[in-house]
Amino acid sequence: MRPKRALLFWMNARQREREAAAARVMQQARARRQRMQKRVMQAVCLAVATQEQRRHVERADGGWKASTLYGYLERGDEVVYKQKFRVTMRTFDFIVQKLTRNGHVKDSNCRNPELRVTARFKVAVAMYYLAHGCCESNMVGDVASLGAATVNLYLLDFCEGVLCSLRPLYMPASPPRAAHRDRIKAEFAKRRGISCVAMAVDGTHVPFRGGPDYKNYKGWTSILALAYVNSFYLFVDADVGAAGRAGDNTIIKNSFLLRRIQLSPDEWLGPGGVIAADGGASDGGKILLNPIQDAREPDEVWYNFCHSSTRFFVEETFGRWKNRFRFLLRESHLKHHTATKLIYVSMILHNLCTIHKDDAVDFNGETDVDWVMFFDKFARMSCPSCTRAGKRHCPHVAKWGNHRNMAVHTNATASEKRDAIKAALYQEALEDESAVEELARMLQRADQAANP
Repeated sequence: MRPKRALLFWMNARQREREAAAARVMQQARARRQRMQKRVMQAVCLAVATQEQRRHVERADGGWKASTLYGYLERGDEVVYKQKFRVTMRTFDFIVQKLTRNGHVKDSNCRNPELRVTARFKVAVAMYYLAHGCCESNMVGDVASLGAATVNLYLLDFCEGVLCSLRPLYMPASPPRAAHRDRIKAEFAKRRGISCVAMAVDGTHVPFRGGPDYKNYKGWTSILALAYVNSFYLFVDADVGAAGRAGDNTIIKNSFLLRRIQLSPDEWLGPGGVIAADGGASDGGKILLNPIQDAREPDEVWYNFCHSSTRFFVEETFGRWKNRFRFLLRESHLKHHTATKLIYVSMILHNLCTIHKDDAVDFNGETDVDWVMFFDKFARMSCPSCTRAGKRHCPHVAKWGNHRNMAVHTNATASEKRDAIKAALYQEALEDESAVEELARMLQRADQAANP
């Protein structure tokens, strides 16, 4: 019995030692947690003590209703609206009507009557930003007596409203009807006689504060927008958001619209139709019509000149677009997502303003009669050469816009189409004295540049 008692005593002693060791471990862990919590609380207290207290500055007596922007909105006349919002009063009201009717921009409903901002004022905040930019949203907030976060919220609501309500009407990115497509191609042809161009594409840089990836070849940071336009200064669609270091060719490879056009080119461009592009864009020789690199022969030089004149519609569209919405000329400090949306939304608004001519708000866009009236109103009646020379009558526009004698095979590659176009243009140039004189001047300037 004694050995058993000794063994039992020993086992009980070992059990008490293990329990005591476990208790010590738990006590040490508890002490560590308490020390950690104490250090965390000390750090929080130190941060709170050293943090600058949030200051509340009354921006204006009476809040947003006493702001400068509210004065422009409620007491401004036609001149003020054009200067501050870059649109006419009727166009501004039309935008407000469209966005509020579908509930994308609403009046604020809060208990404090002083904070019930109207939908019209919210649209004014967004339009003022598009018109002037001012880099950061808090600068627009100072004009509107709002905080920067509130301005950003209004901008996003405005963008969603334009995308949902106005984009289907003014930039639907859908194939044009056959009659409309013929009018567009005829307007392209009026420049220099290239009758198969149905669209033009090019990229443009919008200043944006970003990292090294956003630095473009010009040396500053930007967001790149690749836009497709027609011959009536309207955006067909655009790929917006790529970093500035990306080139046009990089975006074209992943362009959603270009893939849609390649699936049904006849529906978008018509039989044998092409898209005029510069030398930095290529789709593998399918439907992009490019200039000839290092052109030296007279027919090549003349083709490049005609191609550039035809594609220049896209440059003119960029100029009109950026002239209206000045935020495109100033470096944006907004988030990339917000800046990209604003760029795309401004293209839609450019189309709206162009179609309405800023006050013709009775435009429907769903009937052929409206489009025919629009095309007739904006059709060009003089070629670039006759315009520069100040001639009252241009003999080229009617011939180039209506002729279909440029034989381009429907199934030909882009390079084959370019060769056929080049030959036809050069043959027509030789029969036109003014074209021969212009070509001679170009060749002379080229020789002087090559041999200074």
